[in-house]
Amino acid sequence: MPLRGPVPVKLFRKEESEKLTVGPMTITVFEDGSLTENRVSAVLLEVPAGKSGPPMHWHRFHDELFFITKGKMTFVTPDGELEAKAGDLMTVPPGAVHTFKNASETEDCACYMTATPGHYVDYFRMLAKATEEGRQLTSSDTQHLMALFGTFPPEVESEP
Repeated sequence: MPLRGPVPVKLFRKEESEKLTVGPMTITVFEDGSLTENRVSAVLLEVPAGKSGPPMHWHRFHDELFFITKGKMTFVTPDGELEAKAGDLMTVPPGAVHTFKNASETEDCACYMTATPGHYVDYFRMLAKATEEGRQLTSSDTQHLMALFGTFPPEVESEP
């Protein structure tokens, strides 16, 4: 068996984790990819009642998993809407057009989300920074930031 140096584990406590505000959502960053060589990141997305996530989009390079931990989250795809409740898992592979929303008018929802590769957390950080500075992002601004992370609106073809 090869000799290995000690590899530490890390416990992330919610109250000590990085918090981002992106529009109406609160994003708690647990793992940003720095401990996993960017293989995976993990965040908690909290969406208030009646609020929506990003515009419809697809990812060229990364997978997303959404494990619903509170309430119900509605995933919107070109084929319709899928409602996921606490305990359900939504898998979004590269190329899948999607968005999400909290369709409830009274109950907040939350999900644990992973993204591979892990550096996608920087997209959330860039959005949070822009809005913290008081900038109102235009559709063009949002599409530019998304494109930096291989994320595109549905009308952009997935193949050259």
